[in-house]
Amino acid sequence: MLDFFRRQAQSPYIQATIVIIILVFIFWGVGTNRGNRPNAVATVNGETIPFQDYQKEYDQTVGDLRDQFGGSLPKGLLDSLNIKQQVVNKLIQRALIRQAAAKAGLYVSDAELRDAIQDMEVFKNNGVFDKEWYKQVLTQSRMTVGKFEAGLRHDLLSNKVISMLSRFSQVSPIDIQALFDYLYEEMNLAYATFSPERFEDKVEVTDDGLAAFFEQNKDTYKTPKKIKISYLLFTPDMAKGIKKADDEDISRYYQANIDRFSIPEQRRASHILIRTEDTDSPDVVDKKRKQARDLLERIKGGEEFEVLAKMYSDDKGSAERGGDLGYFSRGQMVPAFEEAVFAMRDRGELSDIVKTSFGFHIIRLDDINPARTISLDEVKGQIAAMLDREKAKTELFALANKAYEEIILSGSLANYEQKLAASQEDATAVIKKTEFFSQQAPPEELRTRPALVNKAFSLKQGELSSIIETDDGYAIAYVEKVRDPQPQELEAVREQVVKDYTAKQARELARKAAESMLAGLRENPEADFAEAARAAGGEAGETGYTAKADFADSTVPSEVLEAAIALTADRPLPEEVISQAGVQYVVRFIDRRPPDQSLFEAKKEELRAQLARDKANELIAAWVENLRQGADISINTSLL
Repeated sequence: MLDFFRRQAQSPYIQATIVIIILVFIFWGVGTNRGNRPNAVATVNGETIPFQDYQKEYDQTVGDLRDQFGGSLPKGLLDSLNIKQQVVNKLIQRALIRQAAAKAGLYVSDAELRDAIQDMEVFKNNGVFDKEWYKQVLTQSRMTVGKFEAGLRHDLLSNKVISMLSRFSQVSPIDIQALFDYLYEEMNLAYATFSPERFEDKVEVTDDGLAAFFEQNKDTYKTPKKIKISYLLFTPDMAKGIKKADDEDISRYYQANIDRFSIPEQRRASHILIRTEDTDSPDVVDKKRKQARDLLERIKGGEEFEVLAKMYSDDKGSAERGGDLGYFSRGQMVPAFEEAVFAMRDRGELSDIVKTSFGFHIIRLDDINPARTISLDEVKGQIAAMLDREKAKTELFALANKAYEEIILSGSLANYEQKLAASQEDATAVIKKTEFFSQQAPPEELRTRPALVNKAFSLKQGELSSIIETDDGYAIAYVEKVRDPQPQELEAVREQVVKDYTAKQARELARKAAESMLAGLRENPEADFAEAARAAGGEAGETGYTAKADFADSTVPSEVLEAAIALTADRPLPEEVISQAGVQYVVRFIDRRPPDQSLFEAKKEELRAQLARDKANELIAAWVENLRQGADISINTSLL
């Protein structure tokens, strides 16, 4: 509907209608549909999912995909991925989790919500949460504080449910050993590569072959889509007249947000951890407690804490630093550990043995930073810059919003331009026009404003954008004309066609050469592998003993190694040539050997964490599917 108004705004009838609609919105609210809720994209056990939530999630998903593809999406990609249904499924899953959390008595406190918001970098200025900037960011995102906090509360609640479920995913020592054996068993392969580049000089380019190739791939050589736009920019130089923050403004902000500048007491500690497992027997736990006690006595007897930490601590991350955990404040460590650290009084003091869910700890207090409040002088410059930026941003948005409303009420951008020309007042922004340009080659002024360019290319001819936030302000764009991609004659793009044709034929020659080598090895299994590769036009090599966990670091692509995992001494050759990134690979099994068990202790915790994540994900997926099977769910497909 809004697109219709943007295109047809020049009609006097539409202008009158806009005024009526504004009045209706004021008195009745936008899109409430309180009766049968037709604006709900889905209903889950009686809870509606508003279309606005769907649209926001859909736009975010499409935007992320567009970024991955360099700003423009391949034709048909969204349909092939069924993005609309994926988004609806995600929203339904969130609703199911929220409802299950409520039944389980889980909730998110106001303090938890506050802490989560204050930890978000987007709401900080120079590392400090800024309440006014928080409100401004939400305003610029067209979101109220209430709606944002309600959404965040739902997300935090979902995380609590997922965390609770994850506790039920148990990892046994047998599981860890099995995964270690699988990942660190080593395999050695002979391999041959057939790169297309090695065959390009063997390609014969004929007129008939080139013409046939071009005919089959005509769409590839169309001219890019181009548009011609008019646009307005609202940049910081337009806000120069805004009064800068003075000492009084800065002091007022500082006093009003004094809690934001309070740094709690921080302590620095080191520890030695003797880890215990839920599966440990009482005897094993006693042995580990005795080990910790012996280490404590050795430290008290004069042995260096750092040396013993490196040798015996099961917390490998801190062990490398001699047990150093750095600075932390209350609330960042598990309760028993925190209680022990903050109970100590003197630097260098040792704790007794402390038991937590991780195991037995020996803790040394290394330093104390008392709680303090950052002085006004320390943050004066930061506050001034933030206040000035906030004022400028607010003013620019007001200017952009005023211009946008005047364009709509004028009926068109052209009418607005005429009105500006006839006005005695200076225009807040100058309407600029471009010639035709492609998305990949915008005019110089627009190259640093990709949000404006991307939005313009999403509009139809004769369509006005909404207010676009750019890196340095705001913009409004109007698409004057669209020039769709046009077919080209072969001669116009002959150089590129020859290059593409040659590459395609070279890939085919490489594939045939690799297949010929593989066929020869099947006929003569004892043939010299390197000699066979050279004879076929390839290059030979050997992987050396490589574990599955190290496939990513191999000179041979991991996809090729994965495809060769099933090879054995009895079946040393694959069924077919392995293709990866245009290069053809022929491999032959040489040997396999068991993992080096001396690595197990170093890898054990990493593998435990990996298994725990995998099992937790499986458990959560099964749980959500069970919720879905028992839920009353309806989807309004007419809105998709």
